[in-house]
Amino acid sequence: MHPTRAARPLAVLLGSAGIDVALPPAAAALDITAIDSDSRSVTAGSLFVAIPGLRADGRRFIADAVERGAVAVVVEGPRAAPIDASIPLITVGNARHALSELAATFNDHPSRSLCVAGITGTDGKTTTATLLWHAWRAAGIAAASMSTVDRRTGDAVTPNPSRQTTPEAPELQAELARIRDAGCTHVALETSSHALEMQRADGVAFRAAVFTRITTEHLELHGTRNRYLAAKARLLERVSARSDGIAVLDAGDPFGFPHLVAIPVATRLTYTDLPEIAADLRAEEIIAGPAGVHFLARTPWGDSAVRLGLAGAFNVRNALAALAAACATGADLGSAVLGLEAAEPVTGRMERIDLGQPYEVIVDYAHTSDALETVLDDLRRTTSGRLWAVFGSAGERDLEKRPAMGAVAARLADVSVITDEDPRGENRDVILEQIAAGGVAAGAVRGTNLFVIPDREEAIAYAVANAAPGDTVLLAGKGHEKTLETAGGEIPWNERTVAAEAIRRRLS
Repeated sequence: MHPTRAARPLAVLLGSAGIDVALPPAAAALDITAIDSDSRSVTAGSLFVAIPGLRADGRRFIADAVERGAVAVVVEGPRAAPIDASIPLITVGNARHALSELAATFNDHPSRSLCVAGITGTDGKTTTATLLWHAWRAAGIAAASMSTVDRRTGDAVTPNPSRQTTPEAPELQAELARIRDAGCTHVALETSSHALEMQRADGVAFRAAVFTRITTEHLELHGTRNRYLAAKARLLERVSARSDGIAVLDAGDPFGFPHLVAIPVATRLTYTDLPEIAADLRAEEIIAGPAGVHFLARTPWGDSAVRLGLAGAFNVRNALAALAAACATGADLGSAVLGLEAAEPVTGRMERIDLGQPYEVIVDYAHTSDALETVLDDLRRTTSGRLWAVFGSAGERDLEKRPAMGAVAARLADVSVITDEDPRGENRDVILEQIAAGGVAAGAVRGTNLFVIPDREEAIAYAVANAAPGDTVLLAGKGHEKTLETAGGEIPWNERTVAAEAIRRRLS
């Protein structure tokens, strides 16, 4: 459903978006009431932008868009599909960029009135964005955030209705306009490599670029690790063009930092939790436990003890990144620290399922080999018994990470239970066997410390039923997600509920 915004004459809208095209008077005066790239959401008065998709060409749906009420169409040249001669057809060189600029223009460029901090990286983006929101709020700043998990505007928190981290340009710009109209001045925008590669955020005026550690993900889209990094770097390149641009970089990132630090920016802040690395913000005296992490933050604005209520020593880096971004954009250190300390655990991120059982059950979103390694390494330090890893790997995504995840689990967990994540259109057994092969190659033994149980509910039940006092059961990969994607469609899913039911059965 489209938010209500004033209609714009087509010629004015195109010109303001930088699209120079001559139109007949009648076409120029057409009132545009919405910008759409999905023909299914077109309403009367829409301008339909036919973008080349990864799986389908938007030009195939022009007729459907017109039938639903589109009054003009933007297509990527040089050739376009046939169309009713009465419908203006505007040809552009890059339909994705045009969509972003048109959506921003239609919504009166909301990001120009906001301090937008883009949060990108492989892991930790959602937690960092949420911590930044908390830090701003504690400092009295009217703040919002958009993340994989939820949308936060002032005190209002609503779940993210989709699986997209960063929505398509029309939805993104409409949400930024809503945030602006609600009186917010700052927004933390979790910015995925997909959004940067597919130009969804081209119309966003980013003030700050905040980077968590970059490893490897989404090679099904980017092709190579270097191209993945290049997509991430586009965020910093956007910020570097500003005289007041801010970069927040992980100085301990061996892959991303050497490239990112070479990009000029007005203000650069670095952070680290490693004692051997120099940085502007440093964490010292780190103490990590199941209930949270305590550390001393040394910053350009002074030093402060931080008592973070989030489990996982790796969250120290996320907290430092959020602290740097908050203080660089108007928050005072003391208030920002109070905000971090008040932050509740993020749904599906190192989330404990505690019903009084004598073993730990942790739900986490880790779905890459690097993330799985980080979480298992952290849990190993706080686990007196066996460490269980229940995980899978998504279908129609990176093939390379499947055996790598199996190998990581074989090396760091005592027991691996390999199960469905989101097989989508792939054969689930093929996916699971590719993961298992990596585990076996790393020394795991099937039937002894490696089990393949395709049904995820059964896999969780098996691990919980066999956990002993002092054990930790990690349920990795799904986190906050509400569905399992299969060849037959989406199946409702709640990892926390499934885990809790398995624990209750064991306790009864």
